[in-house]
Amino acid sequence: MKGYKVLNKGLINRYGYQYEIGKKYVLIGELKWSENGFHFCSNPEDCLRYINGFTDEYDMTEVEGSGEIYKFDDDYYGYYDMYASSEMEITRVIPREEFIGMVVNSHNDGRVQRLISTTSLTEDEMNLIEAFYPNLKPYIDYYQHKDLDAFTRKLK
Repeated sequence: MKGYKVLNKGLINRYGYQYEIGKKYVLIGELKWSENGFHFCSNPEDCLRYINGFTDEYDMTEVEGSGEIYKFDDDYYGYYDMYASSEMEITRVIPREEFIGMVVNSHNDGRVQRLISTTSLTEDEMNLIEAFYPNLKPYIDYYQHKDLDAFTRKLK
């Protein structure tokens, strides 16, 4: 199953484990969500909830999950189609421009909102998003420019 996984720069997970592109990893022990397994998401921007995209440098990767696969949905926070698998291979690092383009071209306001609220964007990236999603300007102002009045101005 194809998916996406975010890792710290250099393909290192948050526990300090170094991954390699093209190597297949096999789980030792029982597969359990958030405890044991190779975690990934079906939408790349959803992976950003597991790092601080405003301060951390990261690699967005494309992965292939296989073996036993467990699906998890977080209805409370609105994250769906997250997975843990017993086997995983990182197939490639996705260039940032391609990653941003995947989300912008999704034609899904919710996905773009999650991107805006979870990672630091360049001026060019913000301009691209505003061109396609002018209704998301308050999100850009609030999350990217730290304008705490962005949403209250809209209400007045």
